Amino acid sequence: MIAGCGQVGMALLETAPNAYFTATYRPGSASMPKRQAILERNAKPLAVELTKTRDLIKLTALAQRIVWMAAPDTRFANDPTLKKLVLFSAARSRAWGKTPTCITYISTTGVYGNAGGEWINERAPVNPQSDRAKRRVHAEMQLKFGLKLAHKIHILRAPGIYGHGRLPIDRIRAGTPALLPQEDSWSNHIHEVDLARLAFWANFKAGTYKVVNACDEAPCKMGDYFDAVADAFGLQRPPRLSREEVKKVVSPMMWSFMAESRRIESNNQKSLGFRLRYPTVADYLLTRTSS
Repeated sequence: MIAGCGQVGMALLETAPNAYFTATYRPGSASMPKRQAILERNAKPLAVELTKTRDLIKLTALAQRIVWMAAPDTRFANDPTLKKLVLFSAARSRAWGKTPTCITYISTTGVYGNAGGEWINERAPVNPQSDRAKRRVHAEMQLKFGLKLAHKIHILRAPGIYGHGRLPIDRIRAGTPALLPQEDSWSNHIHEVDLARLAFWANFKAGTYKVVNACDEAPCKMGDYFDAVADAFGLQRPPRLSREEVKKVVSPMMWSFMAESRRIESNNQKSLGFRLRYPTVADYLLTRTSS
């Protein structure tokens, strides 16, 4: 079951074509293209509202392996959805005599907060500073409750996800500034296909419990990332300004990403024996320019 089948979920359907998937989409006529896209990838579409109790019960009745890709509800500081998920899954297992559910959750490296450019691995304590990251920490805590109910829980903390249609092309064309090199923040990335593949891999290989930093092998300064994309597509590189100047012209959400600096390493990703298709952003950009 792919719960919250967005672009990464579609990549998962495409990279594991021999597996049998059910993928959720939101009910309503506006979601009909999503339903059709799921069908075209040989998966079963399921119309559910993931925050509704009735729909969560339906979901847990259909699957013992779940990849949860839906973001927490932004209307609330805390969202009890995932605690309900593990409770309903446990009730189903007891009632039907089935094995406990295996849940792989896509979280964010934002839970570590600002590390001042220092290296962070899976043993580092969480230090969420944005509301978005605080919701993710709360979601992770709910899932850990599932360990007491004999569930298998895997948390994949993803940084900036990029891929087809997920490059900062519009930002670069608009001339949105980046930070001066000496003031710039470290950023981390993973290609959407690699994140999809890792989610599938972890669901089967990660044992009872595992936190994995789902990232590539080459942290870089954020401005250098923009420059590399601009060069690959023949665009003018973004202007560089001071932190004070950039903060005035970018959105608060964008600034929350730019203000935090950390270099992520993933010891647990390597211990699972997983190999990235795109070890660096440059590897992916090379395929774009060569084609």
